Amino acid sequence: MLPELSQPMAHPEHLDLLTAGIRVWNRWRQQNAHIRPNLRAADLKGVDLAGFNLRQTYLSGADLSRAYLFEANLRETNLQGVNLSHCCLIGADLTQAYLADANLYHAYLSQANLTEAYFGHGNLEKANLSDTVLDRAYFGQANIQATDFSDAQNLEPLQLRLAQNFELAILTAEADGANEPERALALRVPSP
Repeated sequence: MLPELSQPMAHPEHLDLLTAGIRVWNRWRQQNAHIRPNLRAADLKGVDLAGFNLRQTYLSGADLSRAYLFEANLRETNLQGVNLSHCCLIGADLTQAYLADANLYHAYLSQANLTEAYFGHGNLEKANLSDTVLDRAYFGQANIQATDFSDAQNLEPLQLRLAQNFELAILTAEADGANEPERALALRVPSP
């Protein structure tokens, strides 16, 4: 997890650079790799951030609902409490991202890398996590109602044992490193 900042809102200069477009932003990130951008609580609803380098960015509390983050780099990013509902994160890299209390309702994360991502207490209801990489991802107390985990790689029952509300969740995954057909995960839905 990234350390907290003293500034509770987005840094105006960082927000200006982001809205200037992908070329300006990614060049600035490359030239200023030592800076962790602060976009906390920013209103980024529906913004096109496809391919943006948002690695190690502070985005906690931001509104990214309906944003387009196709193949964005969100490695080690603080996304605590972020609204990612109806967001497109197809092919995004969220390795070691911190998504505690995040709202991913109906988000599309197909083909995303979620290795060691933390979804504790998050809302993943109706999210599409098909064909994702889930090595050591954490879902403790997360709502996974109607979440699609089909063809997810390295999804193990242990990862979901502390998750909440399995109702209508699609829980099939590829066997690790094997040329076997899909196998259903041995998870039990608690009786009401």
